[in-house]
Parts: sequence; C-alpha cells; structure tokens
Amino acid sequence: MVAASGIEEPPNEPSASVVTLQAISAQISAGKQHRKHCSMKKKRAVLRATEGMSEREAARTQGIPRWTLNDWRKSADDIFDYKGSEKTLSRAPGRRELAPFGIELIAFMKDTRRDSEVLTAKTMASFVRDVYPDWLESYIQGKKDTATAYESLLRLLRRFA
Repeated sequence: MVAASGIEEPPNEPSASVVTLQAISAQISAGKQHRKHCSMKKKRAVLRATEGMSEREAARTQGIPRWTLNDWRKSADDIFDYKGSEKTLSRAPGRRELAPFGIELIAFMKDTRRDSEVLTAKTMASFVRDVYPDWLESYIQGKKDTATAYESLLRLLRRFA
C-alpha cells in the first residue's frame, strides 16, 4: 500500500496565452455579421401576416427585428404599390450615379490609353466640357465659385478613373 503524499498537484489551468488564442479564434470563427436582405415578396407576406398584431408580438413571431418591421409598416404603401419583380431586394439598389455619361467617359479613357496618350483628369475634364456642356453647367451651379467647381470636377474624375 502506498501512502498518499502530502503534496497535491494543482489542477491544470490554461495559460494566459492559450486563453487569448481561444478568444481570438472564437472571434474569427464568429465572423462578420451580415445584413439580412428581404425580397419584396417576403416583406408583403410579413406585413399581411402581422396585420393587427402588436409590434413586439409581430417581430417575435416572424423573427424580424422590431425596428425593421416598424420601417416596413411605415412604408407599407410603397411596398404594396411596387410593380417590379417580387425578387427585388429594394426599390433603388446601388449608388446614385454622379456622372450620367460614365460609359462614354470609360470609352474615352480607353481610346486615349490605346492611342498611347497621357490620360489625366485635365484631359477628362476637357472631354466633359466639349461633349457634355449642359451637365457641366448644372454641376458648376451647385458650387461656390468656378475655381471650386473645377477642383471638385477634377476630384470627381480622379475617383472615377
């Protein structure tokens, strides 16, 4: 029979670095929380199903956040009046187009590069001035003065390129 020794071993506790690594891996595996998009068909179905319910009850039964459901209820007329595809996610997807002549400007840029000419924001601005003077006038009207408008146009064209 072996006598028990008076020294007991401490329980295995993970070191601080192991705990840190576990926390980091948990954050990475959790990933980015993506925004949930709902089609018009789903919005219409949810609005019909939750008619007459309280906001909390409707959100709980449908599994949709309350603020989202509240926004849908506020714009219910627009959702039901929409005449496009039921698969559409929203009424106006994408970013508003600043330069309505984007395709033509891209063609000009490619032609200029193909001809081995230097493409600068200044040459693009002269193209816009020559081909789209009406748009340029309306663009300048919204600016403080012509110098500011010119700098703003060059900045816009640099971002576009």
